Formats: sequence, C-alpha cells, structure tokens
Amino acid sequence: MEQNNPKFRLRLNLFDAIVLVLVLAVGAVLVWFGLRSGGSGNTASSNMVQYTILFQKMEPGTSALISPGDPLVDTVKNYNLGTVVSTRVEPAVVQVLDQETRTYVDAVLEGYEDVYVTVESTCTDNGEALLLDGGYDFRVGQTTYVRGPGYMGSGPVTAIEREAEG
Repeated sequence: MEQNNPKFRLRLNLFDAIVLVLVLAVGAVLVWFGLRSGGSGNTASSNMVQYTILFQKMEPGTSALISPGDPLVDTVKNYNLGTVVSTRVEPAVVQVLDQETRTYVDAVLEGYEDVYVTVESTCTDNGEALLLDGGYDFRVGQTTYVRGPGYMGSGPVTAIEREAEG
C-alpha cells in the first residue's frame, strides 16, 4: 500500500496578503527603531545626591525624633530613600489672603513648626529621571511619604543637589 501525502500549497487571497504585508512592515519598523535607539549610548551614571524634604505643620518638639544617621524608607512601596544628614526647624508658615490688597501673604502659624530634612543617598541618572538607591523615582515638588525609626511624615521635595562626578 502506498501512502498518499498531499503536497502543501499556500493559498492566499487578497485580504490575507494585505494583512501579511502590514504585519511584516510593522515588524520591520519595530526592529529598525529598536536597533537605532539601542546604540544611542544612553548609559546610566551613579553618584551621590542630597535632597531636602519639608515636613509641614509638625507639633513643636516632634522634630527631635529626627536625627542624623536615621535611615528613611518610603511608606508606600518600602523603597530605601537614604540617610538623614541634617534637620532645620523653622516656624510654620502658611499663605493667607489679605482682604484689603487681595493678595496672598505669608503668615506664621502659631503652635506648629516646619522641619526641613536633608537626606543623602546614591542616585542613578539615566538622562530622564533620578532614581534613588532603592529605585525610587523623585523630583522637586513631588510629595514623599517617609518612615524613619519612630516617626512618619510626608512633604514635598524642595531641593535636589547632585554631587559632581569624580
């Protein structure tokens, strides 16, 4: 007995041919841009960074809990944020509308204090964003939720200072 093996024939109609050409063209474009951007030399550099977080409207005396050398951790995703370098305490300031001039003016808020916490960490700069040692992406003005030994706080990042690469 002889086995009957039919020959394979590819039968494409016009619609199948158009879809096949489009898929191949999209694939070629993705490969082209992938190879082109891969060789652009976007290398990440790692260096030290100091940044300042402002804890607003804290009760007087609670700033004594924050001391240099404290490790800070992000309370949302447990990222390592660095180590406290220094703290600076100032009277709490809020903006109040002056009814006569219709402008906002700074006024001292009695019974509260603002604490500026300077933190140091290693940082990776890939040209688009700054990533702290633990992978935390941060920018000036971004609210940061922080946990230290015995305290928690949140506030905006007010300043970022990168140390020169050596």
